[in-house]
Amino acid sequence: MSQSTNEDTTVTGTTEEALARKNWLLVVLFSALTIVGVVLSTGLLNLGLVEASAPSGVAVPFYIYLYASLGALGYIFTKLMIDVESYDQTTEIGRLIELGMRIPLAWVLGAGTYLLANPLLGSAAPTSSQFTAGFAFLVGLYVNVAMKSLGDLADRLLGRGERS
Repeated sequence: MSQSTNEDTTVTGTTEEALARKNWLLVVLFSALTIVGVVLSTGLLNLGLVEASAPSGVAVPFYIYLYASLGALGYIFTKLMIDVESYDQTTEIGRLIELGMRIPLAWVLGAGTYLLANPLLGSAAPTSSQFTAGFAFLVGLYVNVAMKSLGDLADRLLGRGERS
Protein backbone atom coordinates (compact mmCIF):
# COMPACT_ATOMS: atom_id res chain seq x y z
CA MET A 1 0.00 0.00 0.00
CA SER A 2 2.75 2.44 0.89
CA GLN A 3 4.49 1.66 -2.38
CA SER A 4 1.47 2.80 -4.43
CA THR A 5 1.31 6.01 -2.35
CA ASN A 6 4.95 6.71 -3.23
CA GLU A 7 4.19 6.09 -6.90
CA ASP A 8 1.20 8.46 -6.74
CA THR A 9 3.35 11.13 -5.11
CA THR A 10 6.02 10.71 -7.79
CA VAL A 11 3.49 11.00 -10.61
CA THR A 12 1.82 14.00 -8.96
CA GLY A 13 5.20 15.61 -8.29
CA THR A 14 6.20 15.16 -11.93
CA THR A 15 2.90 16.63 -13.12
CA GLU A 16 3.29 19.61 -10.80
CA GLU A 17 6.83 20.17 -12.05
CA ALA A 18 5.62 20.06 -15.66
CA LEU A 19 2.88 22.58 -14.87
CA ALA A 20 5.38 24.79 -13.04
CA ARG A 21 7.65 24.73 -16.12
CA LYS A 22 4.72 25.71 -18.32
CA ASN A 23 3.90 28.56 -15.94
CA TRP A 24 7.48 29.84 -16.16
CA LEU A 25 7.38 29.55 -19.94
CA LEU A 26 4.30 31.78 -19.89
CA VAL A 27 6.10 34.29 -17.67
CA VAL A 28 9.00 34.32 -20.15
CA LEU A 29 6.57 34.69 -23.07
CA PHE A 30 4.78 37.61 -21.41
CA SER A 31 8.13 39.26 -20.64
CA ALA A 32 9.30 38.78 -24.24
CA LEU A 33 6.04 40.26 -25.57
CA THR A 34 6.52 43.23 -23.26
CA ILE A 35 10.03 43.79 -24.60
CA VAL A 36 8.74 43.58 -28.18
CA GLY A 37 6.02 46.09 -27.26
CA VAL A 38 8.60 48.46 -25.77
CA VAL A 39 10.77 48.30 -28.88
CA LEU A 40 7.81 48.82 -31.21
CA SER A 41 6.29 51.65 -29.16
CA THR A 42 9.51 53.67 -29.23
CA GLY A 43 9.44 53.66 -33.04
CA LEU A 44 13.07 52.51 -33.18
CA LEU A 45 12.35 49.89 -35.83
CA ASN A 46 10.49 52.39 -38.04
CA LEU A 47 7.93 49.80 -39.14
CA GLY A 48 5.19 52.40 -39.53
CA LEU A 49 3.30 51.06 -36.52
CA VAL A 50 3.73 54.28 -34.52
CA GLU A 51 4.05 57.86 -35.72
CA ALA A 52 7.30 58.96 -34.13
CA SER A 53 7.94 62.03 -36.26
CA ALA A 54 4.45 63.55 -36.38
CA PRO A 55 3.69 66.28 -33.84
CA SER A 56 0.82 64.19 -32.52
CA GLY A 57 2.87 61.00 -32.71
CA VAL A 58 2.16 58.11 -30.42
CA ALA A 59 5.73 56.95 -29.95
CA VAL A 60 6.79 56.58 -26.35
CA PRO A 61 10.25 58.03 -25.69
CA PHE A 62 12.79 55.48 -24.53
CA TYR A 63 13.54 57.53 -21.42
CA ILE A 64 10.05 56.73 -20.11
CA TYR A 65 10.98 53.04 -19.97
CA LEU A 66 14.39 53.82 -18.51
CA TYR A 67 13.03 55.85 -15.61
CA ALA A 68 10.11 53.49 -15.01
CA SER A 69 12.72 50.70 -14.75
CA LEU A 70 14.81 52.74 -12.34
CA GLY A 71 11.73 53.38 -10.19
CA ALA A 72 10.93 49.67 -10.10
CA LEU A 73 14.54 48.87 -9.24
CA GLY A 74 14.38 51.48 -6.49
CA TYR A 75 11.43 49.64 -4.99
CA ILE A 76 13.14 46.25 -5.39
CA PHE A 77 16.36 47.36 -3.69
CA THR A 78 14.44 49.10 -0.91
CA LYS A 79 12.46 45.91 -0.29
CA LEU A 80 15.65 43.84 -0.31
CA MET A 81 17.46 46.20 2.06
CA ILE A 82 14.60 46.19 4.57
CA ASP A 83 14.35 42.39 4.71
CA VAL A 84 17.50 41.03 3.05
CA GLU A 85 17.80 38.05 5.42
CA SER A 86 14.50 36.61 4.23
CA TYR A 87 15.76 36.39 0.64
CA ASP A 88 18.95 34.42 1.30
CA GLN A 89 17.53 30.96 0.71
CA THR A 90 17.10 29.20 -2.61
CA THR A 91 13.43 28.56 -1.85
CA GLU A 92 12.77 32.30 -2.08
CA ILE A 93 13.33 32.44 -5.86
CA GLY A 94 9.59 32.92 -6.43
CA ARG A 95 9.55 36.04 -4.25
CA LEU A 96 12.60 37.41 -6.07
CA ILE A 97 11.02 36.78 -9.45
CA GLU A 98 7.84 38.46 -8.22
CA LEU A 99 9.92 41.53 -7.38
CA GLY A 100 11.62 41.37 -10.78
CA MET A 101 8.28 41.24 -12.59
CA ARG A 102 7.68 44.78 -11.37
CA ILE A 103 10.07 46.01 -14.07
CA PRO A 104 8.05 44.96 -17.15
CA LEU A 105 4.88 46.04 -15.35
CA ALA A 106 6.47 49.45 -14.77
CA TRP A 107 7.20 49.65 -18.53
CA VAL A 108 3.57 49.02 -19.40
CA LEU A 109 2.20 51.40 -16.79
CA GLY A 110 4.81 54.07 -17.58
CA ALA A 111 3.92 53.97 -21.27
CA GLY A 112 0.22 54.10 -20.49
CA THR A 113 0.51 57.07 -18.17
CA TYR A 114 2.72 58.87 -20.68
CA LEU A 115 0.18 58.31 -23.47
CA LEU A 116 -2.78 59.34 -21.30
CA ALA A 117 -1.24 62.49 -19.80
CA ASN A 118 -2.09 64.88 -22.66
CA PRO A 119 -5.57 63.56 -23.51
CA LEU A 120 -6.68 63.58 -19.86
CA LEU A 121 -4.94 66.70 -18.62
CA GLY A 122 -5.04 68.70 -21.86
CA SER A 123 -3.05 71.93 -21.77
CA ALA A 124 -2.52 71.49 -18.02
CA ALA A 125 -0.23 68.52 -18.75
CA PRO A 126 3.41 69.44 -18.15
CA THR A 127 5.44 68.97 -21.30
CA SER A 128 8.85 68.98 -19.65
CA SER A 129 10.89 65.84 -20.31
CA GLN A 130 12.21 66.06 -16.78
CA PHE A 131 8.67 66.00 -15.36
CA THR A 132 7.55 63.07 -17.53
CA ALA A 133 10.73 61.14 -16.67
CA GLY A 134 10.16 61.82 -12.98
CA PHE A 135 6.54 60.74 -13.26
CA ALA A 136 7.63 57.52 -15.01
CA PHE A 137 10.06 56.94 -12.12
CA LEU A 138 7.22 57.33 -9.60
CA VAL A 139 5.02 54.94 -11.60
CA GLY A 140 7.83 52.36 -11.47
CA LEU A 141 8.47 52.98 -7.79
CA TYR A 142 4.78 52.70 -6.87
CA VAL A 143 3.53 50.07 -9.33
CA ASN A 144 0.71 48.93 -7.03
CA VAL A 145 -0.55 52.48 -6.52
CA ALA A 146 -0.35 53.18 -10.27
CA MET A 147 -2.31 50.01 -11.07
CA LYS A 148 -5.05 50.89 -8.60
CA SER A 149 -5.21 54.51 -9.78
CA LEU A 150 -5.37 53.55 -13.45
CA GLY A 151 -8.01 50.92 -12.64
CA ASP A 152 -10.11 53.53 -10.83
CA LEU A 153 -9.66 55.94 -13.76
CA ALA A 154 -10.74 53.24 -16.21
CA ASP A 155 -13.82 52.51 -14.10
CA ARG A 156 -14.80 56.19 -14.11
CA LEU A 157 -14.16 56.57 -17.85
CA LEU A 158 -16.18 53.45 -18.62
CA GLY A 159 -18.98 54.49 -16.26
CA ARG A 160 -18.64 51.53 -13.92
CA GLY A 161 -18.39 53.44 -10.64
CA GLU A 162 -15.52 53.23 -8.17
CA ARG A 163 -13.91 50.04 -6.97
CA SER A 164 -13.99 49.09 -3.33
